[in-house]
Amino acid sequence: MKRRMRSRGLAAFAGTMVVAGPVLAACVGEPTYEDWAATDGAAGRINLEDVQDAFKRSESVTEFEERVNRIYEGDGVVLIRADQTESGMTLDGFEDLDGNGEISDSVDDILFSIVKNNEGHKMQGHGANGYYNRGFGGGDFLFTYLLLSSFSGPRYSYHTAPARATTVKSQRNGYRSSSSYRNQVSRNGSYFNKQKGFAGSSYNNAGRNLSSSRQTYQSTQKSSGSFKSSSTNVRSASRFGGSSRGGGLRGGGGTQKGVGYRRGK
Repeated sequence: MKRRMRSRGLAAFAGTMVVAGPVLAACVGEPTYEDWAATDGAAGRINLEDVQDAFKRSESVTEFEERVNRIYEGDGVVLIRADQTESGMTLDGFEDLDGNGEISDSVDDILFSIVKNNEGHKMQGHGANGYYNRGFGGGDFLFTYLLLSSFSGPRYSYHTAPARATTVKSQRNGYRSSSSYRNQVSRNGSYFNKQKGFAGSSYNNAGRNLSSSRQTYQSTQKSSGSFKSSSTNVRSASRFGGSSRGGGLRGGGGTQKGVGYRRGK
């Protein structure tokens, strides 16, 4: 008799687990706007230490472009614009907020700039990355390859094309389903936490002084509910110097946050 009662109890417990499963899945799949907006990808933050390392390691703009898109956590593809100038070269990275695969200064959000002149290299963050403005020497980095490629013709220029943006997005979607991406998010979280301690108020103020393009993007995402179809399953969450709300995942010294899944892809 006791054995029969025990079996019924286990069956009832299993039934509650079956019911609870879809409920929990629904919670993960439908993030609130506040959950989404609290992530660094929504604010346009990017790990500029890893971007600088990618710049030093890359031997072409397209290689750099791919590396940067693996670092970044936002929904839009990072588009690259590199132009040779009278005194050196300038490279800018924009998030493609309108998704058309082309850089528009009035619509897309500039994340960072790298400038080479006679004195070396300088990286400048913009928007939520505006706390960052540092030089990193005059070594033989990516710009050296670009300048060499321009000797036989006109000044070097590279602007991400729509077809190229489609390719990069497809590659990034595959990468974001891998464990390597989760490790990158952990690295990003550690970086953002370090910057909060290092840059102090300038880090927090930069997170509040978002560009008009970024603010419009966030407002549109909220009113349309598009944030719920975010393509990023995990993001770091250390925006404005605060900690993430409940439900974050700890890893690598940075807080990680689940923000839902894109459906029908």
